[in-house]
Amino acid sequence: MMNESASFNMPALLPSGPEKMIDRARANGLIVPLDAYKVYVIGASPAGLTPQVWNALRTFWILYFREAGAELGAYSAECSVERE
Repeated sequence: MMNESASFNMPALLPSGPEKMIDRARANGLIVPLDAYKVYVIGASPAGLTPQVWNALRTFWILYFREAGAELGAYSAECSVERE
């Protein structure tokens, strides 16, 4: 999952790493409270991304949803993942 906005340009922030990206999201007030939510990211396409970039994005979102208070049920490039 790639997010691009004026206050959070993921492609430009990726070289800093997922932990610094979370720090930036937190500093910009971009962590949305998601307590009691269970999130499934299905079909997070790796198209056009190196394995390192895809893994950095995945790590960012794992950290993001944890910081937001959500439970991450899945984060997958597959489109046929079964939900619990």
